[in-house]
Amino acid sequence: MLHTINIQYPISEIEKSRKRLEAAYRFKWFDRAPVLLGIEARYLLHERGVTFAEYFKDPKTQLVHQLGNLKWRIEQIPDDWFTMPLLTVSPDFQNVTNSSGCGCDIFWQENETPQTIQRINSLDELNHFVLPDWRETLWGRRLDWYYEMKRLVEEVDVRLNGERIPVQVTLGINADSPFMAAVDLAGPNFYTWLLESPETCKSFLQKITNRYIEVETEFRRISNRLLNDGLNYSDDSAQIISLEQYREFCVPIGRRLYGMFGNNLHNGRMMHLCGRNVHLHEALLDNLHITMLTGYGSENLPEEMKYLKGKVVLHGNVDPLTLFEGSTQSVEAETRRILEILGSSGGIVLGDGFNVVPASPLENLEAVRKTSQAYGVPKKLAGHPA
Repeated sequence: MLHTINIQYPISEIEKSRKRLEAAYRFKWFDRAPVLLGIEARYLLHERGVTFAEYFKDPKTQLVHQLGNLKWRIEQIPDDWFTMPLLTVSPDFQNVTNSSGCGCDIFWQENETPQTIQRINSLDELNHFVLPDWRETLWGRRLDWYYEMKRLVEEVDVRLNGERIPVQVTLGINADSPFMAAVDLAGPNFYTWLLESPETCKSFLQKITNRYIEVETEFRRISNRLLNDGLNYSDDSAQIISLEQYREFCVPIGRRLYGMFGNNLHNGRMMHLCGRNVHLHEALLDNLHITMLTGYGSENLPEEMKYLKGKVVLHGNVDPLTLFEGSTQSVEAETRRILEILGSSGGIVLGDGFNVVPASPLENLEAVRKTSQAYGVPKKLAGHPA
């Protein structure tokens, strides 16, 4: 046996978490707002004393560490993430995978997340840039590791309270959008070129989008995943452009990708946007028809979410710095403010901007859940739970 772990977690809590999330996805309530914290590999590896260099060593090593991360998360993080007796792993190279797939070189670090290296320095280079064979990039490595992880999980014994549970391996490109890959490839110059040569930029974005569709279609075929079973999409690099620019450059590629891979379920057209994104809400709802804004950050005040509330599931937006260095009282105050302003509309999932800082104290993370418990169901909805 390659690896054996035993997870201790109450089955009753799994069921409650599932019901909370299902209710929120229907814009209803079970007993309180669910909590989903942005606990990523950088947090879990830090807590377990594992370097990124070790994590990226080979597929066997990464599988073992992913299972260790999941056990630690389930047993230690006080939220509603664990909703069924099943673990999911996937080859993980963090947020540089899609940029590598489009031609970026990668700077690997001992104990930090990998970073992309700018490749394009002029409009002429942008216009004539040839995308690499994706099998020679991190997309190709992800596919190789997928096959190896599929083989290795047959030798894994994972138990929940003593009972064996399945482990599944998934495959897909990252959520990071073609616009994000373009900015990684061309650096900040890409924002200037949007104004100087918009048609060149549009052509470049469509070239990347074609490659995204090619690779994701192949990955879903290989992993026996339905083509339109939903898309988790991220447009982080686009949050600094205007609404008009977003509609011109980003909406067309978002429509293509959601049209290929999305659906109308709560998680069918998910969008993650770091930073301030209130100015883009009209495009997200009216043009891209998103179903969930996931991990939206604290730069967007709860009262500014009026265009989306009650229409889109809203997942956020406690400040990660408050969770990292604030008092439990300040975490409670931020959490309660979200609930008081947005709670009556339903569709609320409490969390952060998918950026919980390593070493953020567990008592601060638990303060989000405790505040949700204390608040319960909004008073005007009491007696009308899901």
